[in-house]
Amino acid sequence: MDDPFDWLDKVLVAGVAGCVAGVVGIPTELVNTRMQVNRALPSEKRWNYRHVFHGLYRVTRDEGWKALYRGSFLSLVRSGFITIGQVAAYDQAKEIYMEFLKLKHDNTILHLISSTTAACICVPIIKPIENLRTLKMVNSRGLLSIYAYMLRFGPRGYFRGMVPCLLRMVPNTIITFLSFEQIRVQFGYYQIEENKG
Repeated sequence: MDDPFDWLDKVLVAGVAGCVAGVVGIPTELVNTRMQVNRALPSEKRWNYRHVFHGLYRVTRDEGWKALYRGSFLSLVRSGFITIGQVAAYDQAKEIYMEFLKLKHDNTILHLISSTTAACICVPIIKPIENLRTLKMVNSRGLLSIYAYMLRFGPRGYFRGMVPCLLRMVPNTIITFLSFEQIRVQFGYYQIEENKG
């Protein structure tokens, strides 16, 4: 893409990267989601996976390999939006803060407030999708019935679990981007020269 990147370029690149990552991670995400929900189920309905590889084996054996991709559309959408919400929002927030607060690009305070802003933007975007995805991965009912179940809680049903999600996402995003920026500041970018032969 041409330099300078605008907001839509950042959203497009982040969305594609998130979807590619989502395709790779859907089966393990399914098993992880089931292992987390497992504790809340009665003992006769539990999956009882010992670890992720046992879960992958059991899902494939008991439900068929296609079951590994149950809720895959919602996982792809979630992965795309989480990457947009973190990466694209971080880059845009960083540019805005640099301009208005007159901070240099290698300022740790800039990285801290930009990553916090990105996490706070990301969570409300992904939480409704994440709630739907989790319900779909642990339930074989159709998407409309799952959506109707979520609406039983009213408008707040979309955002159930938002505080724990924020408590997980904010430190994660801060650590990720502070680490990235420190590596970038210390080592910079490697410029690839075009072959003019």
